[in-house]
Amino acid sequence: MSNQVIRSLLETRLDTLSPSIATAKENTAYTPVKGTTYQRVFVLMAQTENPTLGDGFKRERGILQVNLYFPEFVGTGNSTARAELIKTLFKRGTTMQQGQIRVQVYASPYTGPAMNSEGFFMLPVSVPFIADVYS
Repeated sequence: MSNQVIRSLLETRLDTLSPSIATAKENTAYTPVKGTTYQRVFVLMAQTENPTLGDGFKRERGILQVNLYFPEFVGTGNSTARAELIKTLFKRGTTMQQGQIRVQVYASPYTGPAMNSEGFFMLPVSVPFIADVYS
């Protein structure tokens, strides 16, 4: 249940970004349209931590991965600008909470190496987070 809440908090915040672009979320049908900007979103969970014993507390770690897809061969300006918007939206220290689950961006988001793929220029943006879960 906590992973669903974590995903919802992260994706809901991403959905507030303006201007909005088409979003392909995990395990949903999406067919890219050549020449049309879109993003693919993944929540990559890491190993759960148990920093204390017996008190109903655990810490989830992960990365919100947003892969930006822009038309190929038109430069990097638009993709870089969008990446910066995401990095600002999820700046280090950003906190989201629902009930007994608090998600926090614990390190600055970063971009990875870009690549051309299937008619698109893809730029990955990674947002490292932790989620403190109390039960």
